[in-house]
Amino acid sequence: MRLARKLILSMVIGLTLVLAANAYYRVRRELAAFDEDMRQDHEVLARVLGRAVTRTWESSGREAALQIMSMVAPTSPMLHTRWLDEAKLPRRVPVHDLLYTDVPIAVGGEFKGYIEIAESRRFQQAYVRDTVIRSSVLTLLAVLSAGVLSIILGVWFVGKPIEKLVDKARRIGAGDLESPLVIRQHDEIGELASEMNAMCVRLADARSALDAETTELLRTQEQLRHADRLATVGKLASGIAHELGTPLGVALMRANMIAANQSLGKEARDAARIVGEQIDRITRIVRQLLDFARGSATLPPGPLARREPASLLAIAQRSAAMLQPLASKRLVSIEIVSGERPPEPPVNPEQIQQVLVNLLVNAIHASTGPAKVIIDIGATQAQPPADVTPAVWRESAQPRYAVITVKDEGVGIAPEVLPRIFEPFFTTKAVGEGTGLGLSVSYGMVREHGGWIDVVSKPQQGSCFSVYLPMALAELVL
Repeated sequence: MRLARKLILSMVIGLTLVLAANAYYRVRRELAAFDEDMRQDHEVLARVLGRAVTRTWESSGREAALQIMSMVAPTSPMLHTRWLDEAKLPRRVPVHDLLYTDVPIAVGGEFKGYIEIAESRRFQQAYVRDTVIRSSVLTLLAVLSAGVLSIILGVWFVGKPIEKLVDKARRIGAGDLESPLVIRQHDEIGELASEMNAMCVRLADARSALDAETTELLRTQEQLRHADRLATVGKLASGIAHELGTPLGVALMRANMIAANQSLGKEARDAARIVGEQIDRITRIVRQLLDFARGSATLPPGPLARREPASLLAIAQRSAAMLQPLASKRLVSIEIVSGERPPEPPVNPEQIQQVLVNLLVNAIHASTGPAKVIIDIGATQAQPPADVTPAVWRESAQPRYAVITVKDEGVGIAPEVLPRIFEPFFTTKAVGEGTGLGLSVSYGMVREHGGWIDVVSKPQQGSCFSVYLPMALAELVL
């Protein structure tokens, strides 16, 4: 509103100066006009009176001429005439309210005296005073009217819109780019509001793009760190598995020999059998370590010469049949959903089956009570993550991928846990139910095929794991 006040004050002051100057020059002009009229009247009177006095003086003498002067009736009570015999005009004290006119009289070429005509300016001053008062009142009314009108128009067309612009600028500074500024004016302020709204749209688009790029960058960095951790753990796992393989085989063989020796007591043979079962469990863990190390040691997408088109539907059916006893024990049903033509990407069937089995086992373990696990098989065009090189890259279209989706109705995954589920040895299961290598091994195998695993999960609403596998051999189309 400060700008509106400045504009209003400037307009009022300017109008006041203009009206005051106009009144001043009008009074001056009227004063000059009054003086000019009075002088013209004096000249007319002096011409007539001078001729009459001169002719009378020539014909009848001085006394008759002066008698004519005394007989002249003034046209106004403010007007006076008299005869001056002096050869020179008398020194008069300056009187601003009197106007003098002196007419010299000569008879027969001889100077005789002056006819003095004096008229008061009081009427003129009274008129000027009334004019000044009237002009001042009119000027004051005009200024007040203009001031009130300027305040109304200034506040309506300048003050309020400027306040809205300032408020919008503050909201933009606070990060609010959504609510548009509405100013229905077809002037510079309206154009400024429109440009500000357009700027907000551009800033919102730029912020969205920046947020998306930042999110993708953080995701890529996390994936790169994860891949680096997998490579490190893979090397460690390979060494551990190699060193433990031989002594575990020897220990398992000795435990089986003790358990099969009938000369020993039943308690000793049962103890040897339990030792053998635990050694067998350790052997399975070591095998998973070898699978994990083997998967992380091969750079994705890896050579695809040993892969061939395989039916994902057949792989899903074999995996579901394998895990049917576990699912039935937990009251979980496995349903397979596929189109008329299931995709057949070039894959290693054994590795993809292992990936699907790991996902199904996790889905079954996460389900409670009567529940359903759905395997959905399809194909789609997708843009891979930044750290995954597309199998086929074309500028005109996105690469095509086969998708295996495993969806359960279980407890879901907490948001703070979700970023860590592919880390090796990380598990949320109870002790003895898992090693934390299943998802890590699956992740490595899928990445070896040039694909990735996408996860969507909400606590108490289930999880959805989607495995993306390229439909074409790895190539770079330039």
